[in-house]
Amino acid sequence: MAENGSRKEAQGRTQCPQCQQPFCQPRILPCLHTLCGGCLAKLEPFSALGKGHSAGTHWSVLCPVCDSEVALPAGGVEELLPDWLAEAEVLLAQVQSGGLALPCDLCREGQAEKRCQECKVNVCEFCCQAHRRQKRTAAHPLHPLQDLSLGTILPPAPCCTLHPLEALGLFCEPCTVPCCRDCAIGHHRGHDLRPAAECAGGHRESLLRALQEAEPHIEQLEAALGGVQEAGKALGQRALGLRAEVEAFIEGYVRAVLEHKAALLRDIEEETQRRQQVLALRKAQLQQQLLDLRTASGFTRDLVARGPDLHLLQAQGLALTRLKELNQGAPRAADQNNPAGIQFSPWEEAGLCQGYQMQGVLQVKAADPGKCEARGAGLQSVCQGQPASFTFFCRTASGDPVLGGQPPSVTIVHKDTDRSLHPSIQDNQDGTFHISYLAPEPGELSISVSLRGQHTPGSPFSVKVRGKSQRHPGIYHCCTFCSSGGQKEARCGCGGTMPGGYQGCGHGHKGHPGQSHWSCCGATKEKSECLGVSSSAPRNLLRTVAL
Repeated sequence: MAENGSRKEAQGRTQCPQCQQPFCQPRILPCLHTLCGGCLAKLEPFSALGKGHSAGTHWSVLCPVCDSEVALPAGGVEELLPDWLAEAEVLLAQVQSGGLALPCDLCREGQAEKRCQECKVNVCEFCCQAHRRQKRTAAHPLHPLQDLSLGTILPPAPCCTLHPLEALGLFCEPCTVPCCRDCAIGHHRGHDLRPAAECAGGHRESLLRALQEAEPHIEQLEAALGGVQEAGKALGQRALGLRAEVEAFIEGYVRAVLEHKAALLRDIEEETQRRQQVLALRKAQLQQQLLDLRTASGFTRDLVARGPDLHLLQAQGLALTRLKELNQGAPRAADQNNPAGIQFSPWEEAGLCQGYQMQGVLQVKAADPGKCEARGAGLQSVCQGQPASFTFFCRTASGDPVLGGQPPSVTIVHKDTDRSLHPSIQDNQDGTFHISYLAPEPGELSISVSLRGQHTPGSPFSVKVRGKSQRHPGIYHCCTFCSSGGQKEARCGCGGTMPGGYQGCGHGHKGHPGQSHWSCCGATKEKSECLGVSSSAPRNLLRTVAL
């Protein structure tokens, strides 16, 4: 089992996931997936991370492994970090399989047979004997190339591109690039330069700490994924139980009951499918998170365990960024992982079906007609020929809003003519419904609002329809005392009075609406229609109106 896992891991590090061939010039994407340079060059640009068409525009591509959008450097694929580990493992696999012969690093003439891990060179049989004869290297162990372990770096350490004979033994911290001794006294004069091995040790510790922080997150993701899978099983079992319960209940009914049975089963299927879709989506998200984090952890673990110092220095930024990105946020539990949220009430009335009273309702946070509410200006007083509306609040027995619930049944009848009006019902997708209608003639309307055959509180409502808009014959004043010049006999449509025999309203006294209003009807809105002067209004009220 362990050997099979090691073989699969080795194959994953030597084979491109895009072309399924051994890596050729592998490059590391910011998501820590490695692809051949040729495969990366064939990827279509996903979006431009910049403005205009300038040379500095950065492009992004979709990683074919994890479908993440990753940004490319300004220079494109060529500026992506090479994957030295992948290159070394491909080279080692080719050598051990006999498909590639390496030249001797010392004489450059013979075929390399063994490797000195102390000197980091591959030597032929002749140079191997010379290696043992020299006093300085006589104690160095020489291992056959066929016996080298996974992760052994066969190619020699890279040299400086500006000074090909100089090894990259230093690391510039401000520039975050390796350099040679000649570059240290030239391009990097005055910079903080340290040996590459010393810098790699500090960054290796940072990567190890990041790995330790990622382990609990992996465990949390695995636990959350297990919870989603268990929820899916429980939901399936619950659905089977509900089907059996519904079928046992409706066996005694004929024709109409069979239609009711089909409706109940259809509701169960739809709710089960909806919840399964939510669970499946959450499962896919968790699986992708877990896969991404495992990939990043495996890459970082290989980088820490077997990566050369220079490669670790160059790749540690990518690894830390990716691990930090994947470690953000804790995995959420499934939003609907409780199958008990679906209940079947066998003795609840379900309304009429083909003229028969049916029983048995599937409750998925169903609305309670006794807790629902209808309110708005369209249930009080409306004007002829003008749109009127009110809002229906759909709530459960505990008072919680029901999103996407069953719309109410609204019946509007003109009491004088028995004429029915056709309302418009619109779901606001927030637990409420907007009901609008148009009253074509004055009179009185009866508006019934019901849910599953039961009236909601206050239904039926009696609504008065006024004639077309009337202008105010009075004045818009602050109070009768001010507008009449202090006349005691003057009255106002608001019905307010003042002590001392004043029959009209005054600021802060009984009946005053607390704001400016019309003297004819008491309406507080200045731009409104007149509600009409009372027929019992005395002449001195009309006098106030005239004033």
